[in-house]
Amino acid sequence: MDMKNKENLFNIPNCLCYFRILLIPIFLYVYFGSEFEYHFIIAAFVLVLSGISDFLDGFIARKYDMVTDFGKLIDPIADKLTQFTIAITLLFNYPLVWLLLIIIVLKDGMLGIVGLYLYDYGLKIQGASWWGKIATAYFYVVVILLISLHIPNTMLSTVLIITSSALMLLSFVLYGKELKYMVKEKEKLINEQKRN
Repeated sequence: MDMKNKENLFNIPNCLCYFRILLIPIFLYVYFGSEFEYHFIIAAFVLVLSGISDFLDGFIARKYDMVTDFGKLIDPIADKLTQFTIAITLLFNYPLVWLLLIIIVLKDGMLGIVGLYLYDYGLKIQGASWWGKIATAYFYVVVILLISLHIPNTMLSTVLIITSSALMLLSFVLYGKELKYMVKEKEKLINEQKRN
């Protein structure tokens, strides 16, 4: 690996991704080691830090032309690891979160499988669309509230989880429509190649 590639591995956006991944075990330690109510607030603060670093790494990468192929790989990995960890963790106190977890697994599974299917023909799934960003932002607001307030078995927690699940489901459906269109584009390419 040449020096340029090594520098790319440790540019600021990628280091912020590593920081996000390192925050996961810290979050788990604080959350499951909570003895007092303020410990849940500290756990929520760790997630706020994770969200800020997520915003900053994308902003810095675009603004200062630090986008790298490795960054395109590590950023979604950091995102998904964080989301899955939060959802599974919340299951211990908020059983209804299984709804969110199933939708997240289905959405990410669909994106991954269809993305691989399209890759051979040079068709790439674009970055998160506006509906995906809204659903993800709302998910983080909800989980930060659920963790910091620690309100299991309440009407508020039920409403928050159901509304977040509904937004994630809408995102899943809209991504599905977009991917269906891209698959049709791939089929057109295949037919054109056969004719030529």
